[in-house]
Amino acid sequence: MSETLPTSPAITQIAAAGQRPRQVAIAGLLGTFIEFYDFTSYGFLVVYLAPLFFPARNPTTGILATLGVFGAGYLARPLGALFFGRLGDRRGRRFALLATIIGMGTATTVLGVLPTYATIGVTAPIALTLVRMVQGFCAGGEISGASTFVAESDGGRNRGRLQALIPLGSSLGVAIAPAVVGLAVVLVGTHTMGTWGWRLPLLLSAVMTLLVVIYRVRIDDSTEFRSIAEAETIERSPVRVAILGHWRMILATAALNLVGTMILGVLVNYMSVYLITVLHLPAKTVYWLSAICLLLGSSTFLAGGWLTDRFGRRATAFVGWALCAALIFPVLYGMAAIGSGGVWALLGVGVLYVLALTFSYLPMPAIFVTMSQSFPTQVRFTCTSLGYNIGAVLGGGVTPYLAAQLSDSFGTRAAGWLAVAAAIVGILVMARLTTKSGKAQQV
Repeated sequence: MSETLPTSPAITQIAAAGQRPRQVAIAGLLGTFIEFYDFTSYGFLVVYLAPLFFPARNPTTGILATLGVFGAGYLARPLGALFFGRLGDRRGRRFALLATIIGMGTATTVLGVLPTYATIGVTAPIALTLVRMVQGFCAGGEISGASTFVAESDGGRNRGRLQALIPLGSSLGVAIAPAVVGLAVVLVGTHTMGTWGWRLPLLLSAVMTLLVVIYRVRIDDSTEFRSIAEAETIERSPVRVAILGHWRMILATAALNLVGTMILGVLVNYMSVYLITVLHLPAKTVYWLSAICLLLGSSTFLAGGWLTDRFGRRATAFVGWALCAALIFPVLYGMAAIGSGGVWALLGVGVLYVLALTFSYLPMPAIFVTMSQSFPTQVRFTCTSLGYNIGAVLGGGVTPYLAAQLSDSFGTRAAGWLAVAAAIVGILVMARLTTKSGKAQQV
């Protein structure tokens, strides 16, 4: 039996007014695509950026420093969540989302033209860190804002399926990023990638950002926001009201997003570094393996959205996280056999990797439905931004660095325990947030 969530009169009004939920959801998909393409491109370019921005005798030191900058981008996200959450609740969802996409695209473009350590010395890693923080700041309002916009445009139906387009966009960005990096390696060669070729995937973001801005400009703000604007009931201090009045649910949604981003941090961001620097696989093999597997797993978001609408958030999340936890160690052990096992070993590990990604993706629509439907319209953008980004910092920001440290200290497969622990936390939190029937429970 599918679960039922409350439907406000404003949402019903949207459907009656002829609002096109799919157009809004596609706008969200495109924005989250840019966000995660930018972040993931950096992750796959770490092996080239490390010696250029953090030259050191020990290559591991440079890798860890560059991953630390990756985490700095996540640390700026909560500040962006506060800024763009307030902006979205005060000026409108459309206005805030145009600002986030322009800011993210501009930061990534600047990253693509930064001088290296050889040119400007210690200023180079400082500039790299600052640009990454600006990128993370702007990203702080993107995916949660898109989820808010979709929640106010779904007409009270197909919530899971429409919200599934938001993480689908992020997944496509994660999948396309290694494909673009891999194509750049093919076109210019590994040596050139280490000198200037790494800039190409980053500069491509400028073109994609322009196209998304053109698409978003044509979309009206949500009817729910326009209704509170016309009624002059816009909250003047959304951050204060969000923190004082909804902090429990903000922390609950943060915990759910921590789970999702930590698991993906192990399976996506850390995995490429593990394959190249630990298993010493050719970079091109790693990029194409990652791109193909991520792309194959992306359709699972749509399945997760359908399952959320049909069977509820609780059942969907439980199944996805439990099966993902069961597969993480077979994937890591299988990866170690690729180098000596030939094509069949590569194919077998690829299947395991796709399955692990598939089950990690399955609960994401349930998370977004829970996040977007848990707060009132007046502070929804702020609350969802805070919840999402607190979880993103704790889950996605520190996971690649922590996984690398665990592997260095306790063995190359120790990072798998991060994914197992995250899955257990996710099951416990979703159990707390849902009743036996699957309806939302107040925290």
